[in-house]
Amino acid sequence: MKIMFVFAHPDDESFSSGGTIAELAKKGHEIALITATKGEKGELGDPPITTKANLGKTREQELRKAARILGIRSVEFLGFIDGTLKNYVKDLKKKILVILIKETPDIIVTFDRYGGSNHPDHIAISNVTTTSFREYMKRSKKRVCLYHTAVPRSYLRKYEKTNLSYTAFGKMRGTPDSNITTIVDIKKTYPVKVRALQCHKTQKKDVDRFLKRVSYVDLKREFFELICENSLI
Repeated sequence: MKIMFVFAHPDDESFSSGGTIAELAKKGHEIALITATKGEKGELGDPPITTKANLGKTREQELRKAARILGIRSVEFLGFIDGTLKNYVKDLKKKILVILIKETPDIIVTFDRYGGSNHPDHIAISNVTTTSFREYMKRSKKRVCLYHTAVPRSYLRKYEKTNLSYTAFGKMRGTPDSNITTIVDIKKTYPVKVRALQCHKTQKKDVDRFLKRVSYVDLKREFFELICENSLI
């Protein structure tokens, strides 16, 4: 089975679904990753380990290292610039749809409609991937599914109480716990997820914040919502 993850920036894959990716890869499934940008507008590290001019190249290297650890077979960058996706929706949709038709994945995974963190790039990649999937689904002659990553609202409430929320783009909305359709047990691959996260050294602040949450919620589970699937009958 081929599973394709579609995100906006390097590190999105590890934060949102790294344990699931590693679990699927371990079971022999083919994992492909599409990343729209190289995260050129992100952090430089704490302390800085690169320059703004070289950040895109550095983050590409970080992602490729993380991908090897997670078991991702192919990584494709779409060539867009960090922070600009909402301005290139048509081009983004065209590229993603072409890839879906060519690669014929069985399962596609992307962010929820709020982009997880409200990041405009995350929202754009979610909307475009979801729209592209619906077109791909109409053409497909096999069963195909689209999942959105999910952060349970019950988790967000605990983050708020412990000052571990991510608020760079406002208060996260999360997914109602009752809407979550799929919970993946990643106990066995959680250490792999952590290793992949630690490859993203430029994003150390975010990684450190994420790992501190383990004292308050069960990080050894990852959550998804089934958005749509076709019927062969």
